[in-house]
Amino acid sequence: MNRIYTKLILLSLSLSVIPLMIVAGIFLYNTQKELKSEIYERLNAVSVLKKNKLETFFNSRKEDLKAIQGFMDVQINLPTLEEFDRDRYSFAYSKAKWQLDDQLRAFMNSYAYADILLLDTKGKAVFVANPAHTKNYLDRTFFNDRVLKDSRQEIYYSGPVATQDWKYPYILYMILKARDTQGQFAGYIVLAVDMTVVYNFMADNTGLGSTGETFLVKKMADTQYLFISPLIYDERAILQKEMALDTQGKKINGGVDYRGNKVLIVRQDLPSLGWVLITKIDRQEVFAAISNIRTLFFTICLLILILIIAGCIVFTEGILNLIQKLQAMTIHDPLTGVLNRRGLQDVLSKTFAVGRRMGISVQVLLLDMDNFKQINDRHGHGMGDAVLTAVTQKITQTIRQTDSVARVGGDEFIVLLLDSREGDAIKVADKIRVAVSQASAKLPGKEAVRTTCSIGMVPLGEKQLSIDELLQELHASLSLSKSEGKNRIAYQGEQVKISPTDAELASEFKKVLAAGDKFYTASQPIFDLRNMTKIGYELLSRLDHERHTLPENFLLFARNTDILGAVDYACMKTALSTLKNVPASRRIYINMFPSTLAEIPVDDLLRDFHAAGKNTHFCIEINEQQILGDPFYLIPSVTRLKEAGIMIALDDYGFGNSSIETLVLLEPDIVKIDKKIIKDISRDERKFSSLRRLLKVIESCKASVIAEGIETREDFEVLRALGVSYGQGFLMGRPEIPPNFL
Repeated sequence: MNRIYTKLILLSLSLSVIPLMIVAGIFLYNTQKELKSEIYERLNAVSVLKKNKLETFFNSRKEDLKAIQGFMDVQINLPTLEEFDRDRYSFAYSKAKWQLDDQLRAFMNSYAYADILLLDTKGKAVFVANPAHTKNYLDRTFFNDRVLKDSRQEIYYSGPVATQDWKYPYILYMILKARDTQGQFAGYIVLAVDMTVVYNFMADNTGLGSTGETFLVKKMADTQYLFISPLIYDERAILQKEMALDTQGKKINGGVDYRGNKVLIVRQDLPSLGWVLITKIDRQEVFAAISNIRTLFFTICLLILILIIAGCIVFTEGILNLIQKLQAMTIHDPLTGVLNRRGLQDVLSKTFAVGRRMGISVQVLLLDMDNFKQINDRHGHGMGDAVLTAVTQKITQTIRQTDSVARVGGDEFIVLLLDSREGDAIKVADKIRVAVSQASAKLPGKEAVRTTCSIGMVPLGEKQLSIDELLQELHASLSLSKSEGKNRIAYQGEQVKISPTDAELASEFKKVLAAGDKFYTASQPIFDLRNMTKIGYELLSRLDHERHTLPENFLLFARNTDILGAVDYACMKTALSTLKNVPASRRIYINMFPSTLAEIPVDDLLRDFHAAGKNTHFCIEINEQQILGDPFYLIPSVTRLKEAGIMIALDDYGFGNSSIETLVLLEPDIVKIDKKIIKDISRDERKFSSLRRLLKVIESCKASVIAEGIETREDFEVLRALGVSYGQGFLMGRPEIPPNFL
């Protein structure tokens, strides 16, 4: 109970941290807003003070310009400045220059101007008051037509000067029109203003902190802006391509300065000067304290939240584990640990959906323990439970991780084999049968008990079935296994021949197969169903053995003992040795496992076929159900055989969920339809519909069709009506020993 209370407290704390963080965020936001307002007030006060100083400074220079104009009008009988330039060596010039030198130099020194210039109407300097500049600036054109035009409309013009010999941070020109004695426009009076005084009070950023700064911005030609600031001193002045400062036309705003720093800005327009005064301070400095507090607070909250979430996760995992255990108990058998009927129904639905979506076949096995009731009656139910547990372990060890096993009755198990064809499923079923027979259960003080199982198999069809419906189909095959003596396998109501299990018999039988001298061959004719003429013969292998004559039996044993390739190759060579007097119009069909075709060099196969009959036409039948996984590995061999004139047929096609991929990749010349589809097709509407769809697929691949297992006249007529051209079966001819090629 205490643990529950602790976890509830942790959950409550985690829920309370979130509103606490929201309240703290609101508080910090309001604090930052108030601080921002205070900073703006401080910036604005400094900005207004400096604006007033600037206007006072420049207004006094304007008055100086007017005083110079008045002085020139009253004291000096000044001709036009252009005439003044032409008559530079005349008496009038000398007199005027003497008066200008004396008066303007005194004026320049008294008011700390860098120079006073007189320009003619085209902007060329015809008089320089500062003797230090006479050599460099006399006769020099200072301004272009645009500047001179603007200066006629304004009281003054200001701009940068790019001189290294004047030891001032910035020189600004103030220009006023000059008039002659008749009051007519004669040229320009220019003051070269030393900006040192402006720098002195602009550099004083008291109250703005370490990042506070004041500077002037003036729009120049095109997109250029002039920055005047003590902090970016440059003897040649600073001309930026674009104004790296966004104030969006507002008086107070946040923005980005020319260094790219985020700043708080106060903007003051100086309309009488044509400048903008910017006072700014970096946001980082202003909100440093708040940022540190916010970072610390949210870090602590985040750590607390992480700890609480971790606690909640532990708490939740405990609940989830408990829920998972309860769920596992509802879908798993408590004795064996495999799925129960409820769990199987869920897996069955998912498996059906996957198989249908991906186009893969699913095989279903039903296992029933042989004589299990006698074990319970003789040894007790405890021993019976031990046997079921041991059997379950053997089954799960034999199947793949993608397969599923469930206990559906007292001693019945269902196994779902995902992506498994008939041949693979029979092989797995036989391994399970052998593994179960080797399972041993023993209780203290009692002898070990073994049992066997009978297996019924069916493919998972196109219609989704319930477990009871599926069991009904499986019991038909299972009953056949039981009736044949138990410890057997039946597939879709037909008995599957199994390999011997006795060790001595198995060893002796393996020697017989390995010797390869007990094989013989039968032949079965293949007909053109349209005119009932023979077109070829299929050669069928047999074994001279009292118990295992048919290939379904001895080939299964060969596969389980890893000698399938050698046995299959021996059967092929035996069949080829029987070829004598084969009509040129007839084709010989030879069965071959895909694994044999991949193992035996193609050159050896071609040599064998050539030796058997130079003028004989051959077709190799590859069992489609025996192709394991991706058929791509067969393409090199199949290609070589086709190039040599040997045709390729896919045998037993269409049984279960055959692979379209195999049909597309191997491009067979012939497709042989499995006899399980052909049997009773005249009475089974589902088989009829399936074959009709299958024939359309094969026709699109441009392959011929041979129907196997034709045994009744009714089935024969249906096949002809569907357009099947070729066929074989007991109705037209049984296998003959020795082969008959007439």
